[in-house]
This record gives sequence, structure tokens and C-alpha cells, in this order.
Amino acid sequence: MLASSRNRQSGRKGKPSDGTFRLNPPSNAVLALSPQPHATLIRSAWLATLVLVLIGVAIVTRRTMSLAGFISTPSTLSSAAPDAAFARYAPLTLVHILPGLLFLVLGPFQFIQTLRIRKPEVHRRIGYVVLTSGLVTGVTALAMTTQMAIGGATERAATTLFGVLFLVSLVRAFSCIRNRRVAAHREWMIRAFSLGLAVATIRPIVGAFFATQRFTGLTPPEFFGIAFWIGFTMHLIAAEAWINHSRTWGQRRNDSGIELRAATRAS
Repeated sequence: MLASSRNRQSGRKGKPSDGTFRLNPPSNAVLALSPQPHATLIRSAWLATLVLVLIGVAIVTRRTMSLAGFISTPSTLSSAAPDAAFARYAPLTLVHILPGLLFLVLGPFQFIQTLRIRKPEVHRRIGYVVLTSGLVTGVTALAMTTQMAIGGATERAATTLFGVLFLVSLVRAFSCIRNRRVAAHREWMIRAFSLGLAVATIRPIVGAFFATQRFTGLTPPEFFGIAFWIGFTMHLIAAEAWINHSRTWGQRRNDSGIELRAATRAS
């Protein structure tokens, strides 16, 4: 009876009664917790975000210095239309791009998990700056659409649709965090930041249209709107894909944790 009890106890520890120790192969639950694919994807997303933020900073810096007269504006045909439009509405442009710079630079800090956990007050204060600068950027973007849409109705439709969606995302993110719905808050912030970052993707797309102008025959009023639709749509799809991936990964981790705990209790 005593030997049987000892065998049961050693069985619970995963050690046979002969005193030898055998390492069992890892269960599916343990393998499912492997961070490698998810970690690689996260690193790729952060690298892409960093590149786009740097592009956005370069765009804002160049535009600000041009409007302030620190650098001369090139008189090439490719830049004449947008530069003239921005110069015509210089105050509105500055009110749009300077808060936009804050949004682009500070936005990524909101997604750093270590900062959220260890410095929640810093996370909260940065969040207020990101929210305020984003709202100013979004409202002025809609105002600029009515005044200086180089791409005409096509650009105006894209900027209006995605500008409203950007503002709605910010408001929803704020509403969710006020109601302590952290997961929903994160998802709406992902949408907002991705749409705000789209401007950094749109500029290279516009540049590609300029570079291929001799082959396509498209003029800036014709391809600016197309570029806006492509850039914003790409970023919205990327945001939704990342949100869905996060939900799936989180559910998988939860299911694996439950399975692992159940296997541990049963062993």
C-alpha cells in the first residue's frame, strides 16, 4: 500500500519508481507558446513603422523649412503644383503638419508594452498629447481638403472618408479607455495610428507616379487622388490584419495556457 502511494506520488512528478528521470517530449500546448513567429512579425512591424516615421519626419521638416523660407523651393514641374498649394495656405498647412509631427513621433511609444506596464503615468500623458495632436491634424486635414485638394474630387473623397475614420478612431479609443476597455482601446489606437502614418506611404506613391509620368501620361491632378486611395487603403488593411492577428494570437495563448495548466494538474 505504501509502495503504491509512492508510485502515484512519483508519477505526479513525472519520475518513474525506478529512480530514473525521463524527459517527456513537449506537448502541443508548450509548442504553441513558442514566441518565434510572433516575435519576428513584431520586429518587422516595428521596423516598417520606424522607416515610415522617419519618412514622415523628413516630409514635415522639409515642408516647414520651405514655408519658413529657410530652403528654396525647386521650380521643377513635379513639385510646382503641391508646393504652390501649400504655400498659398501656409498657416493652415503649419497647423496641420506640426501637430502631425507630434502624432507620428509620439504615437509609437503608446504601443511599447514595457512603458505601459512600468510607467503608466508616462503612457497616459503621452496618450493625451497623441490624442490632442491627432484631433488637430485630422480636423485641419478636412479643412485642407476643401481648400487645396490637388487631386480634385478623387483626392477630396479619399481624404474626407479616411479623415473622418481617423477622427472616429481617436474618439473611440479615448471613449474605450475611459470605460476601462483596454483591448478595444488598443485596437482603435492601432487604426488611428495606421491611418495617420499613411501620409508617409502616400508620398513615395506620389513619387512613383511622378517617376513614371512619361510612361503613364498622368498629371498631378489625375494621380494625386489615386495615390491617396492606395496609401490609405493599404494602411487600413494593414491595421485590420494586425488587429485580427493579435486577437488570434491572444486566443491561442489563452487556449494553450488552459491546456497546459490542465495537463500539469493531470500529470
